[in-house]
Amino acid sequence: MDDRYSRQTAFHGIGADGQRKIAAARVAIIGLGALGTAAADRMARAGTGYLRLVDSDVVELSNLQRQSLYTEADVGAVKVVTAAARLREINADVTVETVHRRITDESDAVFRDVDIVLDCTDNAAVRRVINAACYKSKTPWIHGAAAGSGGVVFAVMPGGACFGCLCPDAGISGETAGTLGMLNPLTAVVGALQAAEAMKVIVGAATAGLMMFDVWSGVFEFIGTARNAECTICSV
Repeated sequence: MDDRYSRQTAFHGIGADGQRKIAAARVAIIGLGALGTAAADRMARAGTGYLRLVDSDVVELSNLQRQSLYTEADVGAVKVVTAAARLREINADVTVETVHRRITDESDAVFRDVDIVLDCTDNAAVRRVINAACYKSKTPWIHGAAAGSGGVVFAVMPGGACFGCLCPDAGISGETAGTLGMLNPLTAVVGALQAAEAMKVIVGAATAGLMMFDVWSGVFEFIGTARNAECTICSV
Protein backbone atom coordinates (compact mmCIF):
# COMPACT_ATOMS: atom_id res chain seq x y z
CA MET A 1 0.00 0.00 0.00
CA ASP A 2 1.22 3.54 -0.69
CA ASP A 3 2.02 6.18 1.93
CA ARG A 4 -1.50 7.57 1.78
CA TYR A 5 -2.74 4.83 4.11
CA SER A 6 0.46 4.28 6.12
CA ARG A 7 -1.08 5.39 9.43
CA GLN A 8 -4.13 3.20 8.79
CA THR A 9 -2.19 0.08 7.87
CA ALA A 10 0.03 0.61 10.91
CA PHE A 11 -3.05 0.21 13.11
CA HIS A 12 -3.19 -3.37 14.43
CA GLY A 13 -6.87 -3.80 13.61
CA ILE A 14 -6.37 -3.16 9.89
CA GLY A 15 -2.88 -3.79 8.55
CA ALA A 16 -2.08 -4.33 4.89
CA ASP A 17 -4.60 -7.15 4.50
CA GLY A 18 -7.38 -5.08 6.02
CA GLN A 19 -6.52 -2.15 3.77
CA ARG A 20 -6.86 -4.40 0.72
CA LYS A 21 -10.31 -5.42 1.96
CA ILE A 22 -11.29 -1.78 2.40
CA ALA A 23 -10.07 -0.98 -1.11
CA ALA A 24 -12.24 -3.79 -2.49
CA ALA A 25 -15.32 -2.91 -0.43
CA ARG A 26 -18.59 -1.61 -1.88
CA VAL A 27 -20.57 0.62 0.50
CA ALA A 28 -23.97 2.32 0.12
CA ILE A 29 -24.62 5.45 2.18
CA ILE A 30 -28.31 6.31 2.46
CA GLY A 31 -28.77 9.98 3.31
CA LEU A 32 -26.17 12.69 2.61
CA GLY A 33 -27.05 15.03 5.43
CA ALA A 34 -25.07 15.52 8.64
CA LEU A 35 -24.39 11.85 9.36
CA GLY A 36 -23.96 10.87 5.73
CA THR A 37 -21.43 13.57 4.92
CA ALA A 38 -19.40 12.76 8.04
CA ALA A 39 -19.44 9.02 7.31
CA ALA A 40 -18.78 9.42 3.58
CA ASP A 41 -15.79 11.65 4.27
CA ARG A 42 -14.31 9.03 6.63
CA MET A 43 -14.96 6.16 4.23
CA ALA A 44 -13.44 8.00 1.27
CA ARG A 45 -10.34 9.00 3.22
CA ALA A 46 -10.00 5.39 4.41
CA GLY A 47 -9.74 4.28 0.78
CA THR A 48 -13.08 2.50 0.37
CA GLY A 49 -13.14 1.26 -3.21
CA TYR A 50 -16.75 2.09 -4.08
CA LEU A 51 -19.30 4.41 -2.51
CA ARG A 52 -22.95 4.62 -3.59
CA LEU A 53 -24.50 7.89 -2.36
CA VAL A 54 -28.30 7.97 -2.09
CA ASP A 55 -30.32 11.12 -1.32
CA SER A 56 -33.14 13.11 -2.91
CA ASP A 57 -32.48 16.54 -1.39
CA VAL A 58 -30.68 19.75 -2.29
CA VAL A 59 -28.37 21.75 -0.04
CA GLU A 60 -30.06 24.36 2.16
CA LEU A 61 -28.43 27.15 4.14
CA SER A 62 -29.52 25.58 7.44
CA ASN A 63 -27.59 22.41 6.50
CA LEU A 64 -24.21 24.14 6.64
CA GLN A 65 -24.11 24.18 10.44
CA ARG A 66 -23.46 20.42 10.47
CA GLN A 67 -23.24 18.91 6.95
CA SER A 68 -19.51 18.88 6.36
CA LEU A 69 -19.13 18.31 2.60
CA TYR A 70 -21.05 21.47 1.58
CA THR A 71 -20.23 25.17 1.45
CA GLU A 72 -22.25 28.37 0.95
CA ALA A 73 -21.61 28.11 -2.79
CA ASP A 74 -23.47 24.76 -2.84
CA VAL A 75 -26.82 26.05 -1.53
CA GLY A 76 -29.52 24.88 -3.97
CA ALA A 77 -27.31 22.17 -5.50
CA VAL A 78 -28.17 18.45 -5.47
CA LYS A 79 -26.57 16.88 -2.39
CA VAL A 80 -25.36 13.62 -3.91
CA VAL A 81 -23.79 15.38 -6.92
CA THR A 82 -22.04 17.94 -4.72
CA ALA A 83 -20.91 15.36 -2.18
CA ALA A 84 -19.60 13.05 -4.91
CA ALA A 85 -17.56 15.83 -6.47
CA ARG A 86 -16.01 16.71 -3.10
CA LEU A 87 -15.23 13.06 -2.30
CA ARG A 88 -13.51 12.63 -5.67
CA GLU A 89 -11.34 15.64 -4.79
CA ILE A 90 -10.52 14.02 -1.45
CA ASN A 91 -9.62 10.64 -2.96
CA ALA A 92 -9.58 10.12 -6.71
CA ASP A 93 -9.09 6.38 -6.26
CA VAL A 94 -12.60 5.95 -4.85
CA THR A 95 -15.39 5.17 -7.32
CA VAL A 96 -18.46 7.23 -6.38
CA GLU A 97 -21.94 6.51 -7.75
CA THR A 98 -24.83 8.90 -7.15
CA VAL A 99 -28.51 7.99 -6.80
CA HIS A 100 -30.72 11.07 -6.63
CA ARG A 101 -34.00 9.59 -5.43
CA ARG A 102 -36.08 8.77 -2.38
CA ILE A 103 -35.89 5.31 -0.87
CA THR A 104 -39.15 3.36 -1.15
CA ASP A 105 -40.23 -0.27 -1.03
CA GLU A 106 -39.36 -0.38 -4.75
CA SER A 107 -35.73 0.62 -4.20
CA ASP A 108 -34.14 -2.85 -4.23
CA ALA A 109 -31.54 -1.78 -6.80
CA VAL A 110 -30.04 0.66 -4.30
CA PHE A 111 -29.06 -2.24 -2.04
CA ARG A 112 -27.80 -4.53 -4.80
CA ASP A 113 -24.13 -5.48 -5.09
CA VAL A 114 -22.91 -3.76 -1.92
CA ASP A 115 -21.13 -5.27 1.07
CA ILE A 116 -22.57 -2.95 3.70
CA VAL A 117 -25.15 -0.16 4.02
CA LEU A 118 -24.88 2.94 6.21
CA ASP A 119 -28.24 4.33 7.33
CA CYS A 120 -27.66 8.07 7.69
CA THR A 121 -31.29 9.11 7.23
CA ASP A 122 -33.66 10.86 9.62
CA ASN A 123 -36.75 8.98 8.47
CA ALA A 124 -38.22 5.97 10.31
CA ALA A 125 -40.07 4.71 7.21
CA VAL A 126 -36.82 4.65 5.21
CA ARG A 127 -35.11 2.77 8.02
CA ARG A 128 -37.78 0.10 7.88
CA VAL A 129 -37.14 -0.26 4.14
CA ILE A 130 -33.39 -0.52 4.76
CA ASN A 131 -33.95 -3.11 7.50
CA ALA A 132 -36.21 -5.29 5.35
CA ALA A 133 -33.98 -5.06 2.26
CA CYS A 134 -30.79 -5.83 4.17
CA TYR A 135 -32.41 -8.70 6.07
CA LYS A 136 -33.56 -10.18 2.78
CA SER A 137 -30.11 -9.92 1.18
CA LYS A 138 -28.19 -10.74 4.41
CA THR A 139 -26.31 -7.45 4.10
CA PRO A 140 -24.89 -5.85 7.26
CA TRP A 141 -25.99 -2.28 7.88
CA ILE A 142 -25.08 0.45 10.35
CA HIS A 143 -27.91 2.53 11.79
CA GLY A 144 -27.14 6.04 12.97
CA ALA A 145 -29.39 8.63 14.60
CA ALA A 146 -28.80 12.01 16.22
CA ALA A 147 -30.88 14.69 17.90
CA GLY A 148 -29.95 17.40 20.37
CA SER A 149 -26.76 16.07 21.93
CA GLY A 150 -27.77 12.40 21.94
CA GLY A 151 -26.80 9.78 19.39
CA VAL A 152 -27.32 6.11 18.55
CA VAL A 153 -25.19 3.76 16.46
CA PHE A 154 -26.31 0.17 15.91
CA ALA A 155 -24.51 -2.41 13.80
CA VAL A 156 -27.24 -4.69 12.42
CA MET A 157 -25.62 -7.98 11.49
CA PRO A 158 -27.11 -10.98 9.64
CA GLY A 159 -28.35 -13.55 12.12
CA GLY A 160 -28.57 -11.09 15.01
CA ALA A 161 -31.27 -8.73 16.21
CA CYS A 162 -32.62 -6.63 13.36
CA PHE A 163 -33.84 -3.06 13.64
CA GLY A 164 -37.43 -4.29 13.84
CA CYS A 165 -36.60 -6.36 16.94
CA LEU A 166 -35.74 -3.19 18.85
CA CYS A 167 -38.26 -0.74 17.45
CA PRO A 168 -41.09 -2.30 15.45
CA ASP A 169 -43.01 0.94 14.97
CA ALA A 170 -40.54 3.82 14.94
CA GLY A 171 -36.95 4.97 15.32
CA ILE A 172 -34.95 4.04 18.42
CA SER A 173 -35.23 7.57 19.81
CA GLY A 174 -38.63 9.24 19.83
CA GLU A 175 -37.28 12.80 19.74
CA THR A 176 -36.05 14.40 16.52
CA ALA A 177 -33.70 17.18 15.50
CA GLY A 178 -36.79 19.23 14.75
CA THR A 179 -37.82 19.19 18.41
CA LEU A 180 -34.41 19.02 20.13
CA GLY A 181 -32.17 20.93 17.72
CA MET A 182 -28.75 19.55 16.79
CA LEU A 183 -25.29 20.00 18.28
CA ASN A 184 -22.91 19.77 15.35
CA PRO A 185 -20.11 17.81 17.13
CA LEU A 186 -22.70 15.09 17.74
CA THR A 187 -23.24 14.40 14.05
CA ALA A 188 -19.49 14.17 13.48
CA VAL A 189 -19.25 11.60 16.29
CA VAL A 190 -22.19 9.52 15.02
CA GLY A 191 -20.94 9.54 11.42
CA ALA A 192 -17.41 8.65 12.50
CA LEU A 193 -18.65 5.77 14.65
CA GLN A 194 -20.76 4.50 11.75
CA ALA A 195 -17.66 4.56 9.57
CA ALA A 196 -15.65 2.75 12.27
CA GLU A 197 -18.30 0.04 12.58
CA ALA A 198 -18.40 -0.30 8.78
CA MET A 199 -14.63 -0.71 8.66
CA LYS A 200 -14.84 -3.41 11.34
CA VAL A 201 -17.38 -5.30 9.25
CA ILE A 202 -15.23 -4.97 6.15
CA VAL A 203 -12.06 -6.32 7.78
CA GLY A 204 -13.90 -9.00 9.75
CA ALA A 205 -13.59 -7.54 13.26
CA ALA A 206 -16.31 -7.69 15.93
CA THR A 207 -18.73 -4.78 16.01
CA ALA A 208 -19.82 -2.92 19.14
CA GLY A 209 -23.55 -3.62 18.65
CA LEU A 210 -25.85 -0.92 20.00
CA MET A 211 -24.26 2.27 21.34
CA MET A 212 -26.16 5.16 22.90
CA PHE A 213 -24.42 8.32 24.05
CA ASP A 214 -24.70 12.01 24.84
CA VAL A 215 -21.79 14.21 23.80
CA TRP A 216 -22.89 17.06 26.08
CA SER A 217 -23.06 15.05 29.31
CA GLY A 218 -20.34 12.57 28.32
CA VAL A 219 -22.50 9.52 29.01
CA PHE A 220 -21.79 6.51 26.75
CA GLU A 221 -23.59 3.15 26.98
CA PHE A 222 -23.32 -0.22 25.25
CA ILE A 223 -26.65 -2.04 25.25
CA GLY A 224 -27.15 -5.75 24.69
CA THR A 225 -29.56 -6.82 21.94
CA ALA A 226 -31.43 -10.04 21.19
CA ARG A 227 -33.76 -11.20 18.47
CA ASN A 228 -37.46 -10.70 19.14
CA ALA A 229 -39.49 -13.84 18.49
CA GLU A 230 -42.43 -11.63 17.46
CA CYS A 231 -40.48 -9.44 15.03
CA THR A 232 -42.38 -9.09 11.77
CA ILE A 233 -39.16 -8.93 9.75
CA CYS A 234 -36.69 -11.55 10.99
CA SER A 235 -38.96 -13.98 12.84
CA VAL A 236 -41.63 -14.67 10.22
